[in-house]
Amino acid sequence: MAELKGQKENICYLSLGANLGPRGETMREALRRLASVPETRLTAVSPLYETAPWGKLDQPAFLNAAAALVTKLPPLALLKECQRIEKELGRVRHEHWGARTIDIDLLHMPGVSMEEPELRLPHPYLTQRAFVLRPLADIAGGVEILGRTVQSWCRQTEGQGVFPSAELAHPWPLKLIACVDAAGGLGFQGKLLVQLPEDMARFRRLTIGQTVIMGHRTMESLPGRRPLPERVNIVLSRSLPTEAAPGFVVCHTLLELWQELGRLQQEKAGRSFWCIGGAEIYKMLLPYVREAQITRLRGKYTADCFFPLQGLKPFTLVREEPQEHCVFQSYEAEGRMLSDETDGD
Repeated sequence: MAELKGQKENICYLSLGANLGPRGETMREALRRLASVPETRLTAVSPLYETAPWGKLDQPAFLNAAAALVTKLPPLALLKECQRIEKELGRVRHEHWGARTIDIDLLHMPGVSMEEPELRLPHPYLTQRAFVLRPLADIAGGVEILGRTVQSWCRQTEGQGVFPSAELAHPWPLKLIACVDAAGGLGFQGKLLVQLPEDMARFRRLTIGQTVIMGHRTMESLPGRRPLPERVNIVLSRSLPTEAAPGFVVCHTLLELWQELGRLQQEKAGRSFWCIGGAEIYKMLLPYVREAQITRLRGKYTADCFFPLQGLKPFTLVREEPQEHCVFQSYEAEGRMLSDETDGD
């Protein structure tokens, strides 16, 4: 993994909340943008929780989550990045504790104490709010804050009305599978670089009976432009008319995609969701991936589209299986992305 530039790395725990508009998608988009903050890596995210309003009660219920970052940004610089993301996603600060499209709070940076007008660390209400503590306990239960662990503070706030969300239980439900050459090439003129029997067998073994998510061009590259058999085939495309893709489920936005995945998850618990390309879909969905299966070809081929290799920086290579013409690699997202209680795909 590339070394982050700048000063010493610090861990920072954040709280996210939303109670206006498409809350789940806004939360996921906020997480995606946090993952793209300079000199920063998003390393862990809790499940989503449904919570009653706090402070001002005459407003809709919230979705809440906690996240962990590793960053070289100073606290105030990180705060400005969070405020920028809030603004880009429609946050308007006009009412204390009021309804909001998205709220991102810095909670705690171990070893850092601040008392500035713009930022106080640890967050002054951190130990009082169940909607902050319960998600935080999923990813940092043993971290000590003000002399007690997060888990201990969390037990003190039981009964405040925080429940697992009916939304898709976690913001990283996806797996990814791709075949790339030594330069990251994915394909040429709408076709795969090469068709290896061992890679095709691996693809079928991993995705059969599951859900595959693809872009418009990948759909058009399938034999006969027909859905892959024995799989739910989803096409993510802004412009493809639904009637133009018989046998496929067409989603025009990420929100529609998450809603469809939620429906499928309810229909069949334990279903895996595989992102299968192409390049733009990989780039869009990488922030939501927790497992990546990569076939590395030996050598370089003529390619006109490439896998966003930078996207694998938050992942750890956990297994390699050398084959005659390639290497099968398995990556997992760094950090504890899901709590043990909600683990699953």
